[in-house]
Amino acid sequence: MRSDCRACRGRDLAEILDLGEMALAGGFLRGSADVANERRYPLRVHICRTCRLVQILQAIDPDVLFQDYSFASSTIEPLVRHFDAYAAWIQERFRPGVVVEFGCNDGILLRPLQARGIRAIGVDLSANIGEMARASGLQVFTGAFDQDMARRIRDEVPQVDVVTGSNAFAHNDHPERLLDAASLLLGEDGHLCLEVMYAGDLLDQLQWDTLYHEHLTFYSLSSLSRLLASHGFYVSHAERVPMHGGSLRVVAGRRQAPSVSASLSDLAATEVRTGLNDVDRWLEFGRHSVRKIAIVKDVFGTLSARHSVWAYGAAGKATMWVNACNMTYLEAVVDASPLRAGKLMPGTHTPIVAPDELRRRPPQIIFVTAWNYADLIRSKESWFGGTWSTPLPDLRFF
Repeated sequence: MRSDCRACRGRDLAEILDLGEMALAGGFLRGSADVANERRYPLRVHICRTCRLVQILQAIDPDVLFQDYSFASSTIEPLVRHFDAYAAWIQERFRPGVVVEFGCNDGILLRPLQARGIRAIGVDLSANIGEMARASGLQVFTGAFDQDMARRIRDEVPQVDVVTGSNAFAHNDHPERLLDAASLLLGEDGHLCLEVMYAGDLLDQLQWDTLYHEHLTFYSLSSLSRLLASHGFYVSHAERVPMHGGSLRVVAGRRQAPSVSASLSDLAATEVRTGLNDVDRWLEFGRHSVRKIAIVKDVFGTLSARHSVWAYGAAGKATMWVNACNMTYLEAVVDASPLRAGKLMPGTHTPIVAPDELRRRPPQIIFVTAWNYADLIRSKESWFGGTWSTPLPDLRFF
């Protein structure tokens, strides 16, 4: 485990939360052989007292995390809508000829960009997901987005107008490598657009369940701007977007803009006013998170003695809740993704089933681990007559 900040290399780090040994959030298991070989890893969250970056210091080998990946973005309707709107936003704002997206997953952004007449090139670490994208006619390279990859792309296109990454930048132990690759691709008038889970939403809504091994860093506007500036990128625009429970979208250029957007100025002022980057607020976040986990663990531990309980949504949040609360009593976890249904949950080894199985043998209580999509899930399963529950921002039953 590293002992310095991955952004500023400072060594004055305060521990926010220690979640002990945790299974990998995306480490879904196929059967007994996978169960026998399953590993758990320490999961401790820190904040740098110098640049105020919130981060997980122990980085897991990307080959372990992202090969045979089980998350296909296009299976989630709100994400499809988000990326269609994002493609329109990119087109309207930059009028680009060529866009490169790192962490492109199954092409959820590349597809609407291409439909708008923009040449869209993707890069993703996951071989299986990249093959899915190529099979649908998209141009996707498999591998890390670094300078070598940037040179491969430059062999095909002389200049890139926009480099973007959505919920991918924070997965990297060495963000400087991505920024160096972006620098190599972008001309002086090019733009880097990033969407990252926003530390402000994480703090305000106690979203401790996003603190898993794949998500190494949690940026505020302040900490992200500082990192980008140290590598020659200057933020000219920032706005908050609802993706993944609350995200930050920033635009940065290779040279300092004569002015910045009003939304960037407003957000920067809000971070100062609310103390988003205060270390003490983050330490309190850790204490509150421990209490939230304890409440859910105690309540559902009691309920499970008399009621059948399932969970809904087998994403990373689910792994966090079922393991932190030791939910070994769950009969099943429902998930619509064909990449997950039929597998076992990391850590607890609970069967993951498709939604039609829920209709065949409905439980008395459904714990919505994908709580940020609770309204959508309930609308899809409006026939269900039992009790729903969501854990955040507060434990609720309805």
